[in-house]
Amino acid sequence: MRSKLAFVSIFLVSGILTSRESFSRAESDETASLLNSSRLPSDTTVNLPVEADSPSEAADRRESVLLNGIDSEVAAILADLQRERNDSYNDLLKDILNETRNSSIATGIYRLWEETSYEAGLKLADNELIKIVNGVDFEPATAQAAMSYLAKMKHLESLELLIEIAGNRDSEIASSAIRAIGLMGETVDTTEIKSLLDKLKAEDPFAEEDLVAALIVTLGNLRYEPAAEELISIADDAGAPAIHRRFACISVGKIGRIEDYEVIERIYYEADNANLRSYALAGLAEFPNQNITAVLVQALRRDSFWRIRMIAAEKLAEANSPGVRELLRYKIVNDPVKQVRIASIQALGKSSKRSDRNFLIEYFINDKNPSDIRLASLLALTENKIPGTNEAIFSVMDKLWEKDEARFLEFTCLEVSRIKWAALAPVYERMLNHDNWIIQVYGIRGIRRNNIASLMSRISRLDNEDADERVRREVKQGR
Repeated sequence: MRSKLAFVSIFLVSGILTSRESFSRAESDETASLLNSSRLPSDTTVNLPVEADSPSEAADRRESVLLNGIDSEVAAILADLQRERNDSYNDLLKDILNETRNSSIATGIYRLWEETSYEAGLKLADNELIKIVNGVDFEPATAQAAMSYLAKMKHLESLELLIEIAGNRDSEIASSAIRAIGLMGETVDTTEIKSLLDKLKAEDPFAEEDLVAALIVTLGNLRYEPAAEELISIADDAGAPAIHRRFACISVGKIGRIEDYEVIERIYYEADNANLRSYALAGLAEFPNQNITAVLVQALRRDSFWRIRMIAAEKLAEANSPGVRELLRYKIVNDPVKQVRIASIQALGKSSKRSDRNFLIEYFINDKNPSDIRLASLLALTENKIPGTNEAIFSVMDKLWEKDEARFLEFTCLEVSRIKWAALAPVYERMLNHDNWIIQVYGIRGIRRNNIASLMSRISRLDNEDADERVRREVKQGR
C-alpha cells in the first residue's frame, strides 16, 4: 500500500514548498495515514574524531552496535535498516530479540522482519502470542508488533492463537488480534472464524467501539458471507456509531451479495452525511461483477464533497476508456481540492497509454504548476516505473542545480530516495555530486535502498575530510 501513503506524504511537504520555510502536519483522517519524513541527525551532535576504518571494521560497524550498543543506538540502527529494507542482520536480530527486555527494540525488530518478509522469526512471534494465551506477562506493544508481522507473512499456523486472543479481556489486544486475522485475507479458512461473527453480535458497539470496528473490517476482509446480514443491518442503522456504518458499507461490498447492492446504493444517493456517502461509494466499488464506472465518473465530475471525488478518482484507476482518462487529466489541472488532484494523478499513473505518461512527465517538469502536485506526478512516474522518468528528473536538476530557493529540488531528491527502483541509479549518482549535503544524503539513501553495488564505492569515497560532517555520518551509519 505504499502508493497511497506516498501520495499522502506530499501533503506534508506542500506547506513548506508554498511558504518556503514552514509547514503544518495535517491530522490523519480515517482513510489515509501520513508518511513520516526521514529525520537526519542534529547538527549539534558531538562526534569524536575517529581513525579510518579498515574494510572489515567498516563492514562490522552496524553489527558491533547491534551487539554492544546502548538501546538508543540499537533503535537508531533498526530504524535505518527498516527504512532501507535491509535484511542483512535479521539472523543476528533473532539472538538480540531473545535477550532484550526493551519493548521498543523488540517492536523495531518485528517491524523490520515484517518489512523484509523474514520467515525465520515466525516462531519467536508465535511465542509472543503463547504468552498472552497462557496468561504470562507480556509487553502489549511487542505483542501487537508480533501479530502484525504474523499477519503480513500470512502465517496461518498462528490463526488458532489469534482467534483465541480475539476473546481476550483486554480489548486493545483483542482488536489487534482481530485485525491480524483480517490482514491474512482470503487465505483464512472462514469456517474457523464464526466466533468473530458471534462476538460482533454480542459486543456493545458503544462501549467497545474500536473492537467492534475491527470485527466489522475483518469480517469484510475475509469475505465471510454469513456476516453479511449483520453487517448490512449496521450499515443501514441510523442509530449505530458513525464509524461502524462507514466500515460496514465497505465490508458489505467486499462480501458482495447481490441483494445488498441496492441498500448501499441507497445510502450513497440518499444519506445526509457526506462522509457516510463516501464510504458507501467505496463499498459500491467493492462489489464483484458490478460495473459502476458511470457512477464513479459522475461522482468525480459533479459531487460537491471532495472526499467523494477523491474516492471516485482512486476507484477509476483500473478504468481504461479515453473519456475517463480525459476526466482525470482535467481534475489534475482544475479540481479545487489538492487531495482530489493527487488521487487523479495516482489513478492516471496506472495508465499504459503513452499520452497519459507524457502528461505526467510534462506536469512534473513544468515549474508553473503547484509544487506539491508536481511531486505527486513524480511519485506516479517512479512507482509505476514509467520510461522517461530519469530524463524528467534531470531536467528539473538542470534548472535548479545552482539555485533551489523554493527547495523543490531538495524535496524531489527526498521522494526519489524513498523509491525502490534500481533504474534511478544515474539520478542517485548525480545527487552525490551536489554541493548541498542533504541532497548527497538522499542520494546515499537511494543507492542503499536499491542496493546498487556499482555505486557503493562512490559512497565510501564521500568519507573524507572535505565532505560535510553530516554526509560522513550518513556514510558511517550505513556500514
